[in-house]
Amino acid sequence: MTERPHFEVLDGLRGIAALLVLVFHVNEIPVMGDPARNILPHGALAVDFFFCLSGFVVSYAYDRRWARGMGFGEFVKRRLIRLHPLVILATAIGAAVYFLGPFRGPGWDIGPVAAATTIALALLVLPYPGLPGRFEDTHSLDGPTWTLFQEYVGNLAYALVLRHLGNRVLLALAAIAAIVLGWAAVSHGKLSLGFGWETFPYAFVRLAFPFIFGLWLHRMLPALPRLRLGLVPLGLLMTGALALPFLGTADAATANGLLEAAMVIVLFPLIVLFGAHSDVGPRTLATARVLGRLSYPLYILHYPFIYKFADWVILTEPKPGAVLAVALVIPPAMIALGWAGLRLWDEPLRAALSRRLKA
Repeated sequence: MTERPHFEVLDGLRGIAALLVLVFHVNEIPVMGDPARNILPHGALAVDFFFCLSGFVVSYAYDRRWARGMGFGEFVKRRLIRLHPLVILATAIGAAVYFLGPFRGPGWDIGPVAAATTIALALLVLPYPGLPGRFEDTHSLDGPTWTLFQEYVGNLAYALVLRHLGNRVLLALAAIAAIVLGWAAVSHGKLSLGFGWETFPYAFVRLAFPFIFGLWLHRMLPALPRLRLGLVPLGLLMTGALALPFLGTADAATANGLLEAAMVIVLFPLIVLFGAHSDVGPRTLATARVLGRLSYPLYILHYPFIYKFADWVILTEPKPGAVLAVALVIPPAMIALGWAGLRLWDEPLRAALSRRLKA
């Protein structure tokens, strides 16, 4: 049996995308959420890159297992083992930061039943009523878990429907989803949608195209041009794209919507294609692997502290120098938190659960 490839460049790109999300979120607070003043005006689109990569990886990891007789129950258990231990940790951190942390606004106290319901729904990654002071987020203990809800939706769609479809049908569905995605981007002048209750339906729009196209991309990979670029050039390309200026104004941003749609529909799939066909040299292999391991815990654990950073800025109105100092401290602190969460919680728990699954 030939050894299956491991896509180290894609691992590294996933870690770079998680770092870019962290920088984007930290910078959102001093600029009060204005993307035009963010150093990464399109940083929110790293989520759409994750969705494309997720479709690719799910096809890579499970298509052969289904063919060998894997059942739906085993698939669900495997996905829960991979994703849910860090959901539990993120929910615990988010609850502690919100209910026990400093810089609480007036009217933030909620009853024990509401608090317990919020925590229970958060543990299930289901949307829940927004907490006071949390900007109407659908997952307001830990904002990024809205994408985990979408991840589970995509995984269930794959298991129940998408894996049975031929490549032409998948491509046709991706084309329809791309049209809807483009319409959403142009209509709103951006694609940073779906994480709050006001635009919640657009979360499914953001998921559909990149996830379906990622599935198709993996299936068709042997027949596609073997385009290659290394981890560093591809990482710089992604960073440069997310750092492009915001086009237009908040009230007239059609050009910005077109730009962001082009990134998601054209650029990100090309980056995945280049990355899948590329190899890393010995100098970057260790870095790519560390970035890949760090990506998910960094992404899912950092946001409760972004919330608290926002609480401090909004409620106490500190001087700009103090805000800058805290903003510079947060990224390395969150990287350390992500690594600790990986080594002390996620990897040991996943290993124990995986042993029980095989028993």
